Formats: sequence, C-alpha cells, structure tokens
Amino acid sequence: MEATCPICKGTGFVKKDGGVGLCECRFSQQDINKSLQIPKRFWDAELENYKFENQSETIAYTEALSYAANFDPAEGKGITFVGPPGVGKTHLAVGILKKIYRDKGIRGIFFDTKDLIYRLKSLIEERKTNRAIKAILNHPLIVLDDLGSERLSEWQRELISYIISYRYNNLKSTIITTNFSLTGEEKKSKKIRKVIGEDIELPKALLEERLGPSTVSRIYEMTDVVYIRGRDRRRV
Repeated sequence: MEATCPICKGTGFVKKDGGVGLCECRFSQQDINKSLQIPKRFWDAELENYKFENQSETIAYTEALSYAANFDPAEGKGITFVGPPGVGKTHLAVGILKKIYRDKGIRGIFFDTKDLIYRLKSLIEERKTNRAIKAILNHPLIVLDDLGSERLSEWQRELISYIISYRYNNLKSTIITTNFSLTGEEKKSKKIRKVIGEDIELPKALLEERLGPSTVSRIYEMTDVVYIRGRDRRRV
C-alpha cells in the first residue's frame, strides 16, 4: 500500500496563492501530456519555451500568459489564436492547458478538430456518442485546434456549430486555434484591434464562410481573439 502524501493528505490538491493547485505527488503519478490528451509532437510545449520573434508574437505570448493566470472556469471565457501555419498557435494553446492544470488544478482536454470530427463520426455509426459528446460539451476547458481546416459537410458544420453554441450558452471555456480570419473585418473591431497591430495581414480565407455568421459571432463573444503574424517555423 502506498503511503499517504504528507503534503496533501492524499487529496492530490494543496492551497496555493489563494486558490487550489495540484500537489507534487500528482505529477509523480501521472503523465500530464496524456492526461490532457496532448499530441506527442507538443509534449515539450510550454508557455515558458515559446519563442517570440516579433511584436505580434510577443503580444500573443503575453495574452496567453494573462489568460492562464486569470483563468476562472465560472466565467466561461476562452481565447482564439488566429494566424498562418507555423507561428506557434498550437504551442500557445498547449502551454495554456498545462499552466492552468498545474496552477489551478483544472484539467483541460486537447482536441484536434479534424480528428474529433472523424472520431465522432465513427461513434455515431456505432451509436456510442452520448458519453463522448457530453465530455466535449461539458468539460470546463477544451482546445479546438485547427478549426476550419477542411471543408465541412452539412452535418459536420452543424456538429461543430452545436458544440460551440452549447459551450457558449453554458459558459464553458474554449481555446481555439485557426488559420482563418474570422470575418475579414477584424481591423474595424474595437474589441480586438489592440491585439491585431497595424502591420497584420489578415488571412484571406474566412472562418465565417466555413461555420456561418452565428457561430463566428459566438466565438467573438466567448473568446478574446488574438492575431499572430510571423514566419512558418516548420519550414526552417
């Protein structure tokens, strides 16, 4: 029989900075990456090792740090990273998940959106969707990575719209990454102008065309939208 941890008395949690954090014993007993369902390629990704190379990436890093530090699941607030491939959007999303888990004891789940759609399709065919969809809908924090990366069929579009709408209505926090401009009119928005920058060139492809105006409108309200400009580091 394992000895009870003298720090947390076997609960797995400790008081930390006025809140609750995970005890050290939890980290010795589980793999954080597997617990958060993070893909192997991003197992080493942390906010602390994100390398920003310009003002846009610096702003994105600062916004990510602020979001993780001030995260409150009761608020249902999320963050959306928009930008071209290879600028570190997924890195930042994974770093946020890990920091929130370590500092606040709140377990988020990472979903690659394309993979999620295919998995749900298989479960629908097997009539086993209830448990899976409840986890996606009701979890306090999830990542929808690479949203809008492929043309969606009508039912796929409705499925993604339903997930976002449910989480919006029920104040569930969602982190989104996408290569698509939301509407193409972002520089006119007072809400997100501060994180765009004058030299940002918006992606020509629009998420609004993939998911519809009502879904994108909810994304605007339920998340802070951060645009990132930079080189594709995958090609280096």
